[in-house]
Amino acid sequence: MQFTTNEITAMRRELMNHAFSALVRRMPLSTHDAHDFVARHLGISLSTVLNMYHKEITAEYAGRLNEVAQNFEIRMFRYQFIPTDNICRSWLAHAYQNDKGRQPHKHIFEHWERDMTKVKVREAA
Repeated sequence: MQFTTNEITAMRRELMNHAFSALVRRMPLSTHDAHDFVARHLGISLSTVLNMYHKEITAEYAGRLNEVAQNFEIRMFRYQFIPTDNICRSWLAHAYQNDKGRQPHKHIFEHWERDMTKVKVREAA
């Protein structure tokens, strides 16, 4: 299955956002304190930390977020904060299998550049 660069980029952004959300959720601090801790550890503003939920995480911050996870003994890895193309393609293949033939409001991945309602669903015999 071939995926476009826009689909891969959108999946990468989605996986980054999930990783950052998981890190904050698993930290033994309140959400606000976790954001403050991350901002202090990375040396950035609180608004930049809050933007990590919606924008891409840079490679520089990915390594440092991994350090934050290790400080709290949270088992997370650098590739979760910056997924490789192969990881993105694997998740896209999974989403493709779930989304084909479904209406857009039922998609688990919302950034397809093709009409998924026209993709035929093959059933096992």
